[in-house]
Amino acid sequence: MSNDLTNAEYAVLGLLVERPSHGYDLEKIIQTRGMREWTELAFSSIYFILNRLEKRGLAESQRDPAKRTRKIYSPTQSGRTAFQTATEKALAIPHPLYPSVLLGLSNWQTAPPGAGMKALRHRLDALIEIQMKVEAAANGAPVTLPHVSAMFDYSLTQLRSEIEWLRRTVKNLGETNEQD
Repeated sequence: MSNDLTNAEYAVLGLLVERPSHGYDLEKIIQTRGMREWTELAFSSIYFILNRLEKRGLAESQRDPAKRTRKIYSPTQSGRTAFQTATEKALAIPHPLYPSVLLGLSNWQTAPPGAGMKALRHRLDALIEIQMKVEAAANGAPVTLPHVSAMFDYSLTQLRSEIEWLRRTVKNLGETNEQD
């Protein structure tokens, strides 16, 4: 069996490495940290992921002595090893991106006149709004750990870069369409 983790498994296992928890506690941590802004981790999948980690031998559970209907999950030694490997891979190996905007551009000519430009302008407005939210979160973040600052910096750098690209692209495509 491969020890490769999905991003959702990696996120949940990371929380368990920090502190053994039950699903409800994990949900509170995920909400508090705003993790759904930067990882694909649905509320409905937490228990599914916990069960899968346990079946794979990466986590184990015990009944919560305070509330016997709950299980507290913790990483196994294999889980800690898989987590460490996943952390090193996540930091070291670039993951290719396949953004749907590239598919949209490849199909530009098939869209009704003006539809592509309207969609790009909508995307630009949406990204500017997301950038403002991330900047507000970064400025309001009580944690000043260097790796948390690096996470916000990465997200903001990506957003600013795409916003700059979109502004150039909208201008260039607008000029091209005017010449046609």
